[in-house]
Amino acid sequence: MAQTGGQEPPCMQCHKPSDTTIDPARFAQSEHGAFDCTFCHTTGFSKFPHTGTRAEMRDCMDCHKERKLVRIAQAVKASVHAKMAARAFRCTNCHSPHYFIPASRMKDVSEAILVANQSCLGCHAKGDTLADKDLDLARKHAYLFHAELHLQRNECVACHTAPGEQTMHLILPKSEAVKDCATCHAQNSMLATKLYAHLALKERTQQGFVNAILINNAYLVGANRNRWLDWGALGLAGLLLLGVAAHGLGRWVFARLRRRS
Repeated sequence: MAQTGGQEPPCMQCHKPSDTTIDPARFAQSEHGAFDCTFCHTTGFSKFPHTGTRAEMRDCMDCHKERKLVRIAQAVKASVHAKMAARAFRCTNCHSPHYFIPASRMKDVSEAILVANQSCLGCHAKGDTLADKDLDLARKHAYLFHAELHLQRNECVACHTAPGEQTMHLILPKSEAVKDCATCHAQNSMLATKLYAHLALKERTQQGFVNAILINNAYLVGANRNRWLDWGALGLAGLLLLGVAAHGLGRWVFARLRRRS
């Protein structure tokens, strides 16, 4: 079609889903799904065969200039990744520009952990399947008790960034990874500022402020995420208070009657 000299065909007419191209359905659900391909693929991509290169494409920071992104960019430059890969290391090395979904849009913590760790597994784990990669990582983290559970329930960056680092982009060398159990298994857990922080606002919006604070991603008797049970529990508590008040009022009335008689 490109050789006929007619109108340029849509990108997805050639780049159909396969192992090497983009899945339109997944792209549509991503953070960048509303943009046309040529928004980022600019110079050299309007004609076929394409002459554009990765260096000529838009960089993430061309659009993302918010303060938070600037801090992230500074953290990445100081991380072990940037030091090892030098200028070749970009945001897209870890975050797919076609499928990226921010943690704030995740349904729950488990999904956020899975998506975040997949970025790391691409380079830091051997194997063809997710199970193979998990097994390989468990061997590398044999110093942890129940290594498999630690890897399933935590983001890699939770331990491979400094305890006070909230952007989670200042990746440390493996020799400096957090290995002290008390760092996480304590009242002021590091995970409270890393793993769950980005979901706190979303939970308060969806579950209600009180429930989000009480539950805090842990099971607590009497706190739940079902509004009908919430109303039922409040109703029972109200009836209990009315019963206690009626009982007290009744005792007071009968005591006065006995005095008069």
